[in-house]
Amino acid sequence: MIVSFLQHRSRGDLNRGYGGSGQHFNLGSLLLDFLELYGFDFNYVTTGISVRHDGYYFPKGQLDKKEYFWQPNRPSSIAVENPLDPTMDVGAGAYRIQMISRVLEHAFKTLLAYVSEPMEETDSILARILPPTEEMAKRRVLKDALEGRGGDDGVQNEAVAASAGNSGNGGGNDKQRGAKQRKEKRHSKNWNKNKDNKKRRHSSGGGGNDYAGAKSKSKKKRKSK
Repeated sequence: MIVSFLQHRSRGDLNRGYGGSGQHFNLGSLLLDFLELYGFDFNYVTTGISVRHDGYYFPKGQLDKKEYFWQPNRPSSIAVENPLDPTMDVGAGAYRIQMISRVLEHAFKTLLAYVSEPMEETDSILARILPPTEEMAKRRVLKDALEGRGGDDGVQNEAVAASAGNSGNGGGNDKQRGAKQRKEKRHSKNWNKNKDNKKRRHSSGGGGNDYAGAKSKSKKKRKSK
């Protein structure tokens, strides 16, 4: 979907005289156009996607395509032609396409609210649809420090400490795993040792009982004589 979108976008820019280098691309506008295309404009029921020959769309009901790309039980399924095998639909396994389309539509409307007049104030526009995680925040601090944009030594020290803490935790986990494995190995050896001792005791005890039984029998014989 992304490759097809960029192919059509590049061709449109060439037709408008912008050139095909992509240097004029604005990532924010590309994201909005992508969400608008697959959230609003694209007709999943009638249209299939091909990335061959610089990318094009084809009717799913076309005579030579219908057998491979039209699914009567799932008319809204996305049809994507395999560039190595034009008779294979690599999108056949995708599901809940209508829900995905609604999610993309909602994301487009949300982002548009923060780039249109009157503009909504926010620290990060992209965070409105992709909430940052704690791990992402740590990476941002470390990235700023490594690039010299931390502002002061405190931020850089915090980033280094966070990185060291993560590596320290990894080392601690390795030590804990090693200790656990050694403990389990000792426990296994002791268990096998006790098992062997128990077998020897049972074996010697069995022999003693047989000897005692034979001895009592010989005594009975002598008494009878």
